[in-house]
Amino acid sequence: MAIIQIKSKKDKEEQFTALIEENKLRFYKTAKIILKNDDDVYDAIQEALISIYRNYEQLENKEYFSTWATRIVINKCYDLLRKNKNNIVPIDEKIENDRNIAQYDEYEVDEYGIKEAMKYLNEDFKLIVILYYYDNYSIKEISQIVNIPEGTVKSRLSKAREILKQKLGKEKI
Repeated sequence: MAIIQIKSKKDKEEQFTALIEENKLRFYKTAKIILKNDDDVYDAIQEALISIYRNYEQLENKEYFSTWATRIVINKCYDLLRKNKNNIVPIDEKIENDRNIAQYDEYEVDEYGIKEAMKYLNEDFKLIVILYYYDNYSIKEISQIVNIPEGTVKSRLSKAREILKQKLGKEKI
């Protein structure tokens, strides 16, 4: 999306709405990998959208909206995890497994066993894999989003690939 100079409040709101619409699947998938539970995902995204809206005017380079906003989503997810740490209620595993997967949650549906193999990755590796392969962020963008050096992103991605290769029995991922 080309970023142009916007003058009216209505134009700014339309641009903001378009950017949110363009990134909503990315926000959902990123939050889902961290939180797992749809209710928590929606809570975190709602909090993130409020924060994004309030601070949107302060973002100097609108072309970095996606990485900036994704970082906010991740922070809100971790805030929710910290807040709910002592309020964990066990859920029957069958109920969790039987629930319908949202049709836009593409990374959960696969015919090659990747979903099952991803269970063997720790959360840091999963997040990097999702951001890289499913959300199509570059190494540099992921580095900015998760606030770690590019070398660490590359290392985690490499280790995640090795684990996935072992679990999937494939030569190349």
